[in-house]
Amino acid sequence: MKRIWRLLSVFIGIVLCLQLAACHKTANPDERKVTETEKAQAEKGETEKPEQVTIRVLDWSDSSKDIRQAFYQSYMEKHPHVKIDYTQLTIDQYKNTILTAVKADDVPDLFPVPTGMRLAAVVADGWYQPLDPYIDEAFKNSFIDGTFIEGTTMLDGKIYSLPEWMGLPSTVLYYNKDLFNQAGLDPNKPPKTHSELREYAKKITEAGKGQFYGLIEGGKQINRWNDAVRAWSSLGGSGLNTYSPASLATGKPTFDSKAVLDVFALFQGLAEDKSIHPNTMNISAPEARALFGQGQAGFLIQGWWCVGVWKKDNPNLQLGVAAPPVPDSGRKGSVAMFTPGAWVGLSAKSKVSEEAAALLKEQYSPTGIYQSKVVEAGGAFSTVKGVNDKYLKSPELMSYYKVFAEYGRFAPDPIVRNPDIAKVYAEIKEIHPNVAELLQGVVAGAVKDPQKALKDLSERSETELARAVEAAKAKGAKVEMQDFTFPNWDPMKDYVAEDYKALQ
Repeated sequence: MKRIWRLLSVFIGIVLCLQLAACHKTANPDERKVTETEKAQAEKGETEKPEQVTIRVLDWSDSSKDIRQAFYQSYMEKHPHVKIDYTQLTIDQYKNTILTAVKADDVPDLFPVPTGMRLAAVVADGWYQPLDPYIDEAFKNSFIDGTFIEGTTMLDGKIYSLPEWMGLPSTVLYYNKDLFNQAGLDPNKPPKTHSELREYAKKITEAGKGQFYGLIEGGKQINRWNDAVRAWSSLGGSGLNTYSPASLATGKPTFDSKAVLDVFALFQGLAEDKSIHPNTMNISAPEARALFGQGQAGFLIQGWWCVGVWKKDNPNLQLGVAAPPVPDSGRKGSVAMFTPGAWVGLSAKSKVSEEAAALLKEQYSPTGIYQSKVVEAGGAFSTVKGVNDKYLKSPELMSYYKVFAEYGRFAPDPIVRNPDIAKVYAEIKEIHPNVAELLQGVVAGAVKDPQKALKDLSERSETELARAVEAAKAKGAKVEMQDFTFPNWDPMKDYVAEDYKALQ
């Protein structure tokens, strides 16, 4: 299971070669360590109890909620002066809640970057403070190579965010082997193409007679449609991914390519066949995951986090893990993989920064209970060195890993090529309806002509990207539209340090 770990190490050459200057940080003589207060008290012989503090934590990480709560309870027992006020929401609830909290100037101490928002933009708006004053080199070095990259988890050489988990794509095709058997399908032969998926889903739906359906999804969550259309179309050569506003194939926001239209046609066909669970458009991803676990659908498109939840809640589920289907004309690309992205950050307004950072250090400790328990439960791949090799035991996660070892490739990242791209991301405004909202509309039956809608989206998005580039340049950024173009990109190969150097 070493391939992705090795690829990460290779990819890190990019960071070492291209980001050294951006990531260099001069030692700060005033830099504090999280244990400074305790050390000072010990030196003075002080024995009084530390002041009681409350650390407010907010996220949407439902798949590891139980383990996280147990970790927080254990931490409070070890540190009686600390109270952790933890709230876990759905991903859509989270974004609305945190935006409201920011406006009210009442944000929690630790909270993640909302999906669809860039670290550069929220740091520019004053959401987060650097973690560097509270962490040491040993802590930084405990993460896998490539965790801290300028423009993703770092800005101007300072660390603002830690990744939740290793960044494998979240668009594997899970399937229910029992429902395959009931529909007369071979559970050892999942669909490989768009047509096969549509055919399998229809047979499962017919066999279900209203009790189960071909496919279910968390349809009210835009991010699920976004991940699906970008990752699945990339196998057809679209060049789309969730990390760049432009296609790697064209250097522009091209949303009306044949590869994208093929994915839209697939989902439109599934909807026409009534192979999509009727609750899909009204439920969240966790709700869809639960219904799939209960046997109400043959297929689900989600990420690694599902496995641990099903093992706990649905131990009798006969789970299959398959690669995303490719177009009928064959595979022409790969699902884009990147190094871990931004997740949790420390509020710039926190009054307990030192204590909150200490909590993060324990949560990401290679010898602590949190990382090991989540990996052991089959909930995720850790970004902390050594944890996966020691604790990954789930055969389903091994299958998940193998899918993207075959179908995933490290893709070029504009922000690695030019860190000033972060300033473009801080300027850009997303066009609506976006590609995810259009796919959602197709499944709901509200979008009748996706080709026309996607063409309009492409044109408007290209105009907006050009505007954002000019706005960033006006503020001193050294960027050009061609920074989004990678003429030496081969979608069937990993993009490595030498490829970036060739463009210099």
